[in-house]
Amino acid sequence: MTQSHSTSSEREGLTPAKLSRFFSLPFQPSRLSTYLAVKKFEEVPVDVLLKDGMQGVLIDADGTLGPHHTRNFDITVIDHAKKMLQMGLKVAIYTNASDDRFQPFEILGVKIVKNVPPKPDRAGFEIAMKDFLGLHDPSKICMIGDNYITDGGAIDAGMRFIYTQPVKGSEAVIHRLTRYLAYLCAYMHGEIRRPL
Repeated sequence: MTQSHSTSSEREGLTPAKLSRFFSLPFQPSRLSTYLAVKKFEEVPVDVLLKDGMQGVLIDADGTLGPHHTRNFDITVIDHAKKMLQMGLKVAIYTNASDDRFQPFEILGVKIVKNVPPKPDRAGFEIAMKDFLGLHDPSKICMIGDNYITDGGAIDAGMRFIYTQPVKGSEAVIHRLTRYLAYLCAYMHGEIRRPL
């Protein structure tokens, strides 16, 4: 089940899956379970992932790898993705926004998830895992992102979620507000954990 004809703006907008997840979070803290929390993508500890048996990583783009809709990524971000690959992890970028701006990552061998249901739809995570990472065990996969509503949907698919503080940039006010409210739910339920 793919959505090959949905546009970036449709994928970024409010979807039934996003609304359902958003309204359920205050009452279902298990859906906020955070494996690690870091200030920025480059601080994700690759050695810890490997020690814990992780085999694959899905990475959000906007707010995680850089400001929303950026086409220019900091070299430290690109280098950290390269380190993940060099240390044996399979890596793919999974974004609800435009997916045609990741050439520096593709050159490294990072897959770009395309034509799948938008996050937080569980089917999208499963397709990303099987078709883009070539893996079949969700417990061996981490989703790295700045949003408990969309990226945190990986938890529902059986994956681990790594929360990163959002990279500031221009984004819709409703997106910023709902993301912050979901973060507050995770914080109040004690679901945010820092790496050792």
